Amino acid sequence: MAQAQSLMHFGELDQALVASARAAARDLADPQGAHVRIDARLAPLVKEFIDVLVEAGAVAFGPLNTELSPEQAGKILGVSRPLVVQRMEDGRLPFHYVGTHRRCKLTDVLALKNREAEQNADLAQIYDDLMDLDAAPAP
Repeated sequence: MAQAQSLMHFGELDQALVASARAAARDLADPQGAHVRIDARLAPLVKEFIDVLVEAGAVAFGPLNTELSPEQAGKILGVSRPLVVQRMEDGRLPFHYVGTHRRCKLTDVLALKNREAEQNADLAQIYDDLMDLDAAPAP
């Protein structure tokens, strides 16, 4: 199964595409509407959304400027709330306070998730290389 972070897509729509997306959303709001016409440029995005849903069994979506609590960020990062707070305190995850509550931006959480995934892949490669050296016969 492909990892969800490799399927993340960020993009912005031009005004014409936004209008087309709104029209498709209106069509989808009709419970009888099984057939929806969409702009050809939207088709790859809709297909990717469905592919991720089928592959991962779940999908999250929302505006990129959404603010998250540490608990919500932890669900995206796959770590506990205290580990999210630790990442906030050590500067890896930018945040601000709303009253006494920490909040972070979805874009920052996704950026951290990508950085950590890259670091984990690098560490896994280093580990594999070391294991290869260990398995090599001595001269």
